[in-house]
Amino acid sequence: MTSDQSIPPNFNGTQYYWSRNGGGNPKLRPWKANTFDLSLEKYFGTEAYISAAIYYKDLKTYIFNQSTVEDFSAVPLPVPGPGDTATYNTANANRTGVSTLKSNGSGGYVQGFEITASIPFSLFSDALNGFGFILSGAKNDSSIKINGVDSPVPGLSTKVVNSTLYYEKYGFSARVSNRYRDDFVGEVPAFDASLQLNNVSAESLVDAQIGYSIQSGSMKGLSFSLSGTNLTDEPFVLNAIDSDPYHLIKYQKYGAVYAVAVSYTFD
Repeated sequence: MTSDQSIPPNFNGTQYYWSRNGGGNPKLRPWKANTFDLSLEKYFGTEAYISAAIYYKDLKTYIFNQSTVEDFSAVPLPVPGPGDTATYNTANANRTGVSTLKSNGSGGYVQGFEITASIPFSLFSDALNGFGFILSGAKNDSSIKINGVDSPVPGLSTKVVNSTLYYEKYGFSARVSNRYRDDFVGEVPAFDASLQLNNVSAESLVDAQIGYSIQSGSMKGLSFSLSGTNLTDEPFVLNAIDSDPYHLIKYQKYGAVYAVAVSYTFD
């Protein structure tokens, strides 16, 4: 139990001085759904293929953070600090607060489609042997109720696109990849480590890797690689779930990360 005497939690338009977050729920059930999938695949030779799939998940149970108003009369009040007498008296006068625990909901869905294509450029010309392209994309729609309000399933972007351009031949390998996902509702840890629902902004991450593997001789099996992730220094941006797109909560930039690897494979 906590008494937040600086910023009272707001629930359904009312501020409460008492709040409780976390705790176990022995009656919690796992996610359950009736799932329907249909996919088609077309192969070209031994390397190229195109696939498409549609899916629908009828959610029977799901897990979410449920907030309710609770009576905290049985909880002892903390000793007020200097200058906190007014806040102390206000909190003592109204011993109700907000309790947030993991709970089960029922009724909801996830639906969408996926498309994937893996195309080696040797299909078009022998001069392009070793080059290729991989593209996958997904679009989905989802809905569950969180504290009585319709919400998309946390963690699911409505659009995700992954693309990779690569070269692999004579022991050399190189690839550049991009992963795009549009904004989504995410359960993100707050400063007190409790999970809060916020809007995570869209991001587009660019990664690259080059490498070489010795193909013959006494050093056969020795490989070298250099990789870089988030080469464009894409930020992580968190906003409140409301109508104001400028209600910024977090803006973090981590920079690009580079790694060098040496490996040896025994026959």
